[in-house]
Amino acid sequence: MSIPQTGRQINYPEYENFLDHLEKKGGPFKFVTAHKHFPVGSKVGTAPKARSLAEIRKSVLESPRVKSVISEETLRRKCAPEDVRKEAEEILDEMSHTFNLYNVRSFGYAVCKAMEKLYDGIYVNEQKLLEIRERSKRDCVIFMPSHKTYFDFLLLSLICFQYDIQLPAIAAGQDFMSMKFMAGVLRRSGAFFMRRSFGTDQLYWAVFSEYVQTHVVNNDRTVEFFVEATRSRVGKSLHPKYGMLQMILEPYLRGSVYDIVIVPVSMNYDKILEEKLYAYELLGFPKPKESTGGLLKAREILNNTHGSCFLTFGDPISVRDHFGVSLHRNTFVCQPDSQFVLDNQAKVEIKKFAHHVVEIHNKNAVITVWSVACMVILQTFDRDDQATLTYSTVYSGVEDLITLLNQLGTVVNIQGNLDKNLRYYLSMHADLFEPFDGTAQDFQLKFIDFPVAHQKQGVPIKVMERAVSRLILTTYSNGMIHAVDSEGIICAILRNNGVTSLAKVREEFCWLHNLMKREFVTVPGELPQLFEKTLRILTSSEILVTDSDDVIRILDEKNVEILSKLVLPYFYNIEMAFAVFSPKKPMVSDLGEMVGTVQKNISDAYQNRLPNTRLSFLSTEPIKNAFAALSDLGIFEKSSSGMRTNFAKLHEIKARLANFTKSTISSKL
Repeated sequence: MSIPQTGRQINYPEYENFLDHLEKKGGPFKFVTAHKHFPVGSKVGTAPKARSLAEIRKSVLESPRVKSVISEETLRRKCAPEDVRKEAEEILDEMSHTFNLYNVRSFGYAVCKAMEKLYDGIYVNEQKLLEIRERSKRDCVIFMPSHKTYFDFLLLSLICFQYDIQLPAIAAGQDFMSMKFMAGVLRRSGAFFMRRSFGTDQLYWAVFSEYVQTHVVNNDRTVEFFVEATRSRVGKSLHPKYGMLQMILEPYLRGSVYDIVIVPVSMNYDKILEEKLYAYELLGFPKPKESTGGLLKAREILNNTHGSCFLTFGDPISVRDHFGVSLHRNTFVCQPDSQFVLDNQAKVEIKKFAHHVVEIHNKNAVITVWSVACMVILQTFDRDDQATLTYSTVYSGVEDLITLLNQLGTVVNIQGNLDKNLRYYLSMHADLFEPFDGTAQDFQLKFIDFPVAHQKQGVPIKVMERAVSRLILTTYSNGMIHAVDSEGIICAILRNNGVTSLAKVREEFCWLHNLMKREFVTVPGELPQLFEKTLRILTSSEILVTDSDDVIRILDEKNVEILSKLVLPYFYNIEMAFAVFSPKKPMVSDLGEMVGTVQKNISDAYQNRLPNTRLSFLSTEPIKNAFAALSDLGIFEKSSSGMRTNFAKLHEIKARLANFTKSTISSKL
């Protein structure tokens, strides 16, 4: 089935609906009990052979790396080798999966039944999966999905089962182990558990590294891990983490495998199961502990449709082909197992690769009408946060924005016609609104306030109750921002800075993108290339033109203004975070305290109806990103009594940013 599209067709992949396959198979029971033909991988130079769990365990404990660290720890602790080995065995028992197909079939039946109730469709680009299956026979395949919800890894395993791809060994956070019964089910389904932080625990490092890498070297199973490390509560890509990727690539760098195949997977959902939970977490309320009881209480979600989800498998990336001569393996081949060290060039290349994977996640992401609608609603609230919305005004705004996105070459997924699709999404997300008649030609849309248990950091409860829906809207609107962030930055530079010189616009573009690298993830070192690519899109769309004397002129004032307004709120948000630093308090206090202070300032600005203030700015994520950006720029300096703010540098940054936003936020807070 080909998903209906609008706009320019940019090799958009063909999708098949997994739920249709499930029905044709005769339902969940026949699906999970069908005979399977999973490819059996092999180590280079050996015949294909499926290793037992005992063999995997033995290979880890008997590896030179683990033996060497056990010897070192024995000397350091001045204890018997047996004591350290026993600890290594306990670590291995704690982390390792106990995969068995019988459990997968049993658990898979329950998952399939849930999927049938939850989703109208589960779409996958089938041809890529057939290609991945063939590649997995020769080389270890590493799935690197985006991470939006707990259901990501369940869906990925389900699709692998459908297409006879060896089910992945899945890197899961250790907090899942508190789920008692479910922890065991996940472990038997292929999940292995890792600590969120290893610190300086050399024994844990050695056992975990060896455990992951023995799967890669022997091609026991495919491996799955999330390069963002945690779920994105904000609906857009997070800044990637590098540790797990370095660990995965080590066998290739050592020459232990000929190649490794990386498969980026974009996961997109019409309705995220944890949407309200995320909103409360982003306001600063603590994340509840994972528990089986909590999962069972969530059964009520099965009574509501969550629309469709899309799993877009990217082109398999050969590590050997991608890195080519940029990483010289002879540098690493002779290093002892327990003393593997990456040089600076290798670290830079691996970091760039992680960002490249996130870039592919965004490129392959499915943009829905609901994502566009949420952006339109938020922009309406920019004018008046208490405005009464009507269906006709939302429809008109969505239609205009989709037209602009099409003009830029971005495909928006419309199933059926726009009117039918927009009403479908409003019905699906009706729990955000007071009751409305979605069949009427026009009707009002009024958001409800969600209950908040108590006041936090001086922000009134009423403000926080209203903020929940705004944070949910922002999560979904963020699903399209990657398609316009660079275009919006260039347009805002031209509108607000008055800069028209090609060289100067490029300079400002690179500086602003670098400042926002945790909000808009880009590939390090490639911002000039991104600028040229974005400028080509804007000129081919006849929004801008570059004269022969390298001066950029605006051709389409209306669309330049629209694109500017799409990205400027992200800059207003961090600008409000920067305003918290005062020469009256030169020492940097606890991050949690600063986040609370920024939230109070934002709340005050909102209640005083200051311009350019959104309730979604109360989200802790962009506030933390703002502080991280200042840290990257060297604003905080170590002193004998703590961290001191360099206000001269900070003033330069704030002034340069204010010149871009033309904002008076900082002076009014």
